[in-house]
Amino acid sequence: WDWNAINGQVHRSQGWFRMLDYDINSFDGTVHTWENVIHPEDYKRVMEHFESYIHGKTDMYKVQYRCKKSDDSYIWIEDTGKIVKKDKDGKLLRMIGVHTNIDNIKLAQEKLFMQNELLLADNKSLELMINKRTTELENLNKELQEKIKEAEHNATYDYLTNIYNRRMFEQMFDLEVHRAKRYKHPLSLILLDIDDFKLFNDNYGHKTGDEVLINLSKFINDSTRESDTTARWGGEEFIIVLPNSTLQETYQKAQELCQSIENTLSYESFTITCSFGVTEHIEHDSTNTTFMKADKALYHAKESGKNKVSIK
Repeated sequence: WDWNAINGQVHRSQGWFRMLDYDINSFDGTVHTWENVIHPEDYKRVMEHFESYIHGKTDMYKVQYRCKKSDDSYIWIEDTGKIVKKDKDGKLLRMIGVHTNIDNIKLAQEKLFMQNELLLADNKSLELMINKRTTELENLNKELQEKIKEAEHNATYDYLTNIYNRRMFEQMFDLEVHRAKRYKHPLSLILLDIDDFKLFNDNYGHKTGDEVLINLSKFINDSTRESDTTARWGGEEFIIVLPNSTLQETYQKAQELCQSIENTLSYESFTITCSFGVTEHIEHDSTNTTFMKADKALYHAKESGKNKVSIK
């Protein structure tokens, strides 16, 4: 990999994609791709090591962690890198490195450990019992993992629209704020609300209203970038965080969405429209103050006639 710290672009070799079984060049060439494949349990440790190196607190970048493959399984890799270019003030400009597949080494180490344990036991019947118990535990663990996966999904996604819920969005937004500070990228927020949705539900029923929420969430997801995050904020409100997007760029995107929704979504004689509040997270904002700015902008859009975009 080859990271240009000025524009945030990362070039990855074809071997990197093959190692993780992804289609060649199937991801954006940004640092977000790298961060998103790191195992959640390893993420904090890797980021601390990375930041320690780029800020000169350690003289070597070399760390082992798990990376997600295309089938959602993980393999162990060793990540080594080196800063190769700085400006005259010592600011990082370019860093290159390699990801090496060490999964077989890790598995061999685990297998060797288990074999040594069996040898120390020196008892065949105990070995058979361990094998039987291991199989039982593997089956129980598989069932447990399925239940954990289901529980995590329910805790993460909105039950109706199957996009992120408010709780998960707040976690994702906090992560994006730290990324924006780390890489000096702009970060913007869109809060939108369906106009006159109570009137729609009164006329057509809540079941039809649910269909509108489902269709709108899918439309928003299809109309935003892969790096953007969309969630159901509550009721008929939706929220979008747009990394590396300025206030003006985000305002333009919201204008396009506003027009597209009006032109695309309708039910019988009722045209679906939305009002939008747009804001940018700036250096001294907290996540809460950013949400409040977006909410005030949305309120202004509602009060000034609906089906429009307002900036705060």
